[in-house]
Amino acid sequence: MAEPALKHLTYSVRTRCPDCDAELSILSVINGRGGSEYWALQCVACHGVHLDIVDPPTRH
Repeated sequence: MAEPALKHLTYSVRTRCPDCDAELSILSVINGRGGSEYWALQCVACHGVHLDIVDPPTRH
């Protein structure tokens, strides 16, 4: 079975922990309304969990 292709990410996502400024890793991505996504992120240092609501890029 072929592995699913990762979609190209053009979203603006928090990449540093707001508490300790360490890197964040993605725990899960959940589809939301209107094309948005909920990203659960965990800090690799303090292990805090953060949620980002990512809106799809707008078309011009």
